[in-house]
Amino acid sequence: MLKVKLKLNQTVPFLNLDINKGILLTTCAIIIFLTPFSQSYAFNLQSNNNTSSTDADFFPNYEKTTILINDINVTMAIASTDEQRIRGLSGVENMNENEGMLFLFDKPSKQGFWMNKMNFPIDIVWMDSNNKVVHIEKQLEPCKLFLACPVYNPELDSLYVIELRSGFADNHFIKNGMIIKFDAPTKN
Repeated sequence: MLKVKLKLNQTVPFLNLDINKGILLTTCAIIIFLTPFSQSYAFNLQSNNNTSSTDADFFPNYEKTTILINDINVTMAIASTDEQRIRGLSGVENMNENEGMLFLFDKPSKQGFWMNKMNFPIDIVWMDSNNKVVHIEKQLEPCKLFLACPVYNPELDSLYVIELRSGFADNHFIKNGMIIKFDAPTKN
């Protein structure tokens, strides 16, 4: 039989710290823990402020068009197939101020949109067959839970929908009833 003898007055070296060393150790641990988060935050700020993109970088496999919105040219990736409309901007990491997505539909209806699998907030603008804005949803946040992801619907039928970077509608004075001039590309 093996006997173990314990000394009761023995101390563990790292637990026998004075208050200054304890504060220093805690501060170092917090800095080490938070460094990756601050680097990620700084990268996101940098990428969100990037406004110099080329058409080739933004949805390279989509047809593009340019829409003039209150003197601002916005490059639009065109979602004209069911697959493209279902995907939308889901999974895209970020979008510049002068980029968006134009959804073309076969006939006017009350098309619903949601923020499932989105990585950044957006504004959504619904337009009728005359390019008149009939509904706007602003600063929509990505869904955190699939089951709690609301669907945004216009009150009136629309034929075109555009998704823009969050804040664009307010920053560029998009209002219900205004006409957004563009030549609607022919749907595939």
